[in-house]
Amino acid sequence: YWATRLEFIGKDKADCEDYVIAKYFTLKELGVPTSKLFMTYAKSIRYKSAHMVLTYYETPRSIPLVMDNYNYKILPASVRDDLVPIYSFSGDELFNAKQAQIGKMVPAAARQKRPWDELIITRQKD
Repeated sequence: YWATRLEFIGKDKADCEDYVIAKYFTLKELGVPTSKLFMTYAKSIRYKSAHMVLTYYETPRSIPLVMDNYNYKILPASVRDDLVPIYSFSGDELFNAKQAQIGKMVPAAARQKRPWDELIITRQKD
């Protein structure tokens, strides 16, 4: 279950997905383009568990900034060696996935390879 921002604030507690959703929609309302924001599923090395973070890409080729509830500092993904990215998706892709479920065509742009994929491949080669 993913809580809304109001539920998250009302309960005064949340899991990582709730933090990501709250940050995503807050930044969207502040005018940050959603094309720069991705919800990223990762493995937490420190806690040996699945984790969700919000990543921000200044440009499509830039190293993303990571925002999460484990580390309150916004840091580039390149220095977050406590996380191993698995996959990422945008809010628009969630909408597109829902549209596909009800038989609507999903735009080709929603199926593009994301910059974080290159980081995963680079890490695997090291």
